[in-house]
Amino acid sequence: MIYIKLEEKNEDSKTKLKFFKEKIYNIKNKFMKLKEDKFENIVLITLPNLKNTTLNKLSKYIKVHCINKICLSNSLLENNVFMEFIKNENVKILDGKWLFKHLIIDCAEYICTSKKENLSYQEISILSKDINEIVVDAIRNLAPKVRILNVITFDENKFRKIERELYEQKGIILNMNNNYKKSLMKSDIIFNFDFFEDDINKYTLPKRTCIVNFNDEIKINSKSFEGINANFFDIQMPRKYLKNSIYLKDFNTSILYESYIYKRTSPQNIINEIEKDGVDITFLNGKNGRIRKNEYLNLTKKIAN
Repeated sequence: MIYIKLEEKNEDSKTKLKFFKEKIYNIKNKFMKLKEDKFENIVLITLPNLKNTTLNKLSKYIKVHCINKICLSNSLLENNVFMEFIKNENVKILDGKWLFKHLIIDCAEYICTSKKENLSYQEISILSKDINEIVVDAIRNLAPKVRILNVITFDENKFRKIERELYEQKGIILNMNNNYKKSLMKSDIIFNFDFFEDDINKYTLPKRTCIVNFNDEIKINSKSFEGINANFFDIQMPRKYLKNSIYLKDFNTSILYESYIYKRTSPQNIINEIEKDGVDITFLNGKNGRIRKNEYLNLTKKIAN
């Protein structure tokens, strides 16, 4: 695992590098090694620029050191040229989505608290084409906490084992169906693990619901939709990791924390570590940034007589 950022250059330094000074700088940069800083368990690579010579050096560094995971600064994540380059380097780019999926219970509780409703009264739907440990763990943990849990999938057979487990061990019925008109109509919260935009827009959605997308940002085409469409989250960094912030100022907090705890282990072990660190969701984000907490009040259900 390495951390990569782009060197900050102020306007004054840019001016000094003009004309022949810039040429001298480029010649030096051609032969210089990448700037590598090490502190505790972190290796930080600082790129002087994004020219081909620099990117070639980075590519060589990744191969020589057998790097398979990287954490990028915000400026690099937002740079199309760099992202096109790094996607061809056969490395995993941490983006916070792995952590987001492990925070599904915290996410559900955050939404309910913001709506001023109880989680136990909610009907929640999970959209998942495929099944893995994280999805199964989410179903296993959510089912006892909510009123109704639906699983919307194109292959129900994949979920038969967890369906039987919940019924035989806890007497919980897991609803599974794939009716485009009815499946999601009563959902208070929809957690989308891997449905694409075209998939979701085939379904009739409630007018007011909260959709949380764990992978890609999804655009809802329905003109009647007045709910919340979230695609990312904010957290506060645990105190024990704050000292690293001095060196990693231009990095997203959620992605940084993911880099600290990312490992191959059971989802429950990750959840236990998150709970031990006291990590909670502080905001959900939509396409326009942070979703204000008062927006959730528009989703609050009217209590029936």
